[in-house]
Amino acid sequence: MLIWKNGILLVVLALLALFASGCSKKYAVLISTNEVVSDDMAYHSEWWYDLFINYQMLRDSGFTDDRILVLYGDGTDFNTLHPEYNAMTQFGHAITDMAVSKANIQAVFNTLSSKVGDNDYLYVWWMGHGGGSGPGSCDLSMSISNTGEHVSDAEFTTYLNAVTKYRKRSVAVMTCHSGGIVDNLDIAGSKTVVLASSTCPQSSYDAATTCNGHFHAEFNYTLPNALRLRNPCGTAIASDGNGNTYVSLAEAHQYNLAAMTTSTPQLGDVDTLAAATEIRKDKP
Repeated sequence: MLIWKNGILLVVLALLALFASGCSKKYAVLISTNEVVSDDMAYHSEWWYDLFINYQMLRDSGFTDDRILVLYGDGTDFNTLHPEYNAMTQFGHAITDMAVSKANIQAVFNTLSSKVGDNDYLYVWWMGHGGGSGPGSCDLSMSISNTGEHVSDAEFTTYLNAVTKYRKRSVAVMTCHSGGIVDNLDIAGSKTVVLASSTCPQSSYDAATTCNGHFHAEFNYTLPNALRLRNPCGTAIASDGNGNTYVSLAEAHQYNLAAMTTSTPQLGDVDTLAAATEIRKDKP
């Protein structure tokens, strides 16, 4: 709205500020805690392949490159021979921002603490080895394979909680025994949806089959496929339960339950946000 007063053009800043306050941004952190040295190796190549298709899913869902932070291996992309998993071929630029280390993981969330606002959405994805111990829902220890370090579920929760301003957040964890992190994050009022690849007693495995024959961890294959409504080969995925052409995290979890065969995926949704959280371009 423009107003002329005494020959001076005034811009009604209040209206602009109101508009800006209604705009939400999407941020994501992708963490793959190993380094690929060769294509087409089972229980190895998926450290890059899984990262890549999850990055694609976020791009398709309206996340911009500058707000997707990638920690992988030694800090450089894997130079895959498969063009469909090559960042330079698909995006025209590398996607890895920094090496994986305990210090860098903590630093990423400390940095985001000054960027993510009250109306923003934060998506976090972790791929790694994991071990479980302790009574009840168990304690999860997540390995950083390329450094030999370990991050406990309690430590990772502390890192995440450095980002205090957000409208809601989602955390997807693919490790053996990943269900052990659900109790740490499934806290009333935390506005958090947790997706884990297995119960705490279970291990997590590669997918038995994939559309293109490339290796993927099962959870890391079914989840982005469900959210994109298609697999890496472009074949449609029937994950839209209510038929509104978008997939909520609740629908993605239901698809995971039906599609996964080697472990039982877990959902933490104490604030009942999963059904209303659709990772899409116009509605985070």
